[in-house]
Amino acid sequence: MDLKKLSGSVVLCSLLVLLAACCYGILSTIVKIAVGNGVGIPVILVGKFFYGLIILFVLVILVYFLFPRKDKPVKSTMPAWKRGVVLFFTGIVMCLVTVCYFYSVSYLPVSVAVILLFQFSWMGVVIEAVANRRMPSRNQLIAVVIIFIGTILAGGTTGFGMEINPVGVMLGLLAAFFYALFVFLSGRVEPSMTPMNRSFFIALAGFIFVCGLIACIDTPAAIPAGIFAGDSLIYGVALGLFGVALPILFLAIGAPRISTGMATILNAAELPVEVLAAAIVLVEAVSGLQWVGVLVILAGIAFPHLMEKKISSGLAEDAA
Repeated sequence: MDLKKLSGSVVLCSLLVLLAACCYGILSTIVKIAVGNGVGIPVILVGKFFYGLIILFVLVILVYFLFPRKDKPVKSTMPAWKRGVVLFFTGIVMCLVTVCYFYSVSYLPVSVAVILLFQFSWMGVVIEAVANRRMPSRNQLIAVVIIFIGTILAGGTTGFGMEINPVGVMLGLLAAFFYALFVFLSGRVEPSMTPMNRSFFIALAGFIFVCGLIACIDTPAAIPAGIFAGDSLIYGVALGLFGVALPILFLAIGAPRISTGMATILNAAELPVEVLAAAIVLVEAVSGLQWVGVLVILAGIAFPHLMEKKISSGLAEDAA
């Protein structure tokens, strides 16, 4: 069975990317429920990375046998030890996104934490501008302004000016920064490896790092608790499935066959899914003005891609 034949449909690939965003969109609600039931964030973090790694390993094996790679892999010119360092560093950044975001969710309403996380969109513009030593385009600057306006609207009725924990806000913004950095690195790390294999090694690095971090800032006992404890096992498997394995599989199949602009817009579906899940499952108050802010943020994310006409057909430029 050929992976290319399966991923040949633009509609199917777009749906897979959308499903990946929806998977990410329910993570905050799962974390909030776990914390409410007395499971600590360190235990949740270990469980997510451990079970996500196990499920991802099984998927890597299945993909290897079901969708054998027929084209020859591109040989990397980078020495093996440097490739390992870059992969491990990317895994650390990915881990820090989760650590900061999960802790921010423990301090803040989900609807506020996710709005802070989505500041990664304009932070990514800044990181790219610094790395390339080139000013952002006019469309990107307009998008940044739109996102700022949306953030003010979305936060205006959820308490940014009220009793919102400043530690939670700082952690939410740190999560956004690390996410922007991770997105930037993802397009530049080990292009010679298949997306599934690359994702597995990044997840492995993240698991190693989170275990070391938890042992230092909390207690080593949280590591076996995250793997073996009854309640934490349920949440760990759920977070590993929806936060690591399934979205990585969906993105590995779908993302290469659609344009970058289309993928970005579809991934932005995570924002309304998170807010909607918080409103329905956690019964968090979400006002009409906040929904307007969410829509404005989505418009800001989509704006530069729409203006640059990168999503006219949905096909990636090199896949047509």
